[in-house]
Amino acid sequence: MNYLESAVVLKKLIAHTNHKLLQINNKAIVEPNLMMIRTNFGKEVEIKMEAFTNDFVKKQLGQYESEAFVITDFVTTKQEGQELTYFLYKGYHQLFHMGLVFFQLVNKETFAPIGKLEFSNIEDNIFYQVTSPDFEESSCNAIETKETTVKNPAIAFLIGNMNEERLLFDINRLIYETANNVQKHKNRHFKIHLQISKFGGKPSEDFLKKIEDIKDDVTNYIKPAYPNSTFIFDLEN
Repeated sequence: MNYLESAVVLKKLIAHTNHKLLQINNKAIVEPNLMMIRTNFGKEVEIKMEAFTNDFVKKQLGQYESEAFVITDFVTTKQEGQELTYFLYKGYHQLFHMGLVFFQLVNKETFAPIGKLEFSNIEDNIFYQVTSPDFEESSCNAIETKETTVKNPAIAFLIGNMNEERLLFDINRLIYETANNVQKHKNRHFKIHLQISKFGGKPSEDFLKKIEDIKDDVTNYIKPAYPNSTFIFDLEN
């Protein structure tokens, strides 16, 4: 399974865990803390969390060859004087430096869902040792383009590297993190220009082929799962 396909797998695992938790805690809080593991073989394993701690999570990961997992919690808090009750989901994948945080608002008395599962933020993945190509991280700068509007922002990322393997890795990572970050702005559509530079010479044929593969992955996986973002590739030859 490739990088961007795995992004959708993680998002679906969070959604499935939300569905499961709402069923378990229908009308009463029965079990708010679950750990849902997706093994390397695609099997999902549901574990009752005896403690909502990093040590507990790491112990379980030591017992399974896992691709990804989600942990859950039940939260009641006040925001701007208003009491909020929700299930919290944190999902991590062995390929990604950043995990995903989602929440599901619920009625504080019936625990019925209010609205849909919502994205909150990305956060450091401290559970998997994610490997990167052994080369300096690509340079990357973001600028707002002239075509941007309030409802349709347009952003250009200027990303480049001398090392093709590292550049491909960072392009995938940029797409994953950007698509997730903009999804919280549901009423806006983001046009993301990826201006890609291979420093120190022309890109190889293999690099160009892999860029086409990434384009296909964006079409097949990212676009359906993250409909408010469009990625446009511009490669400097």
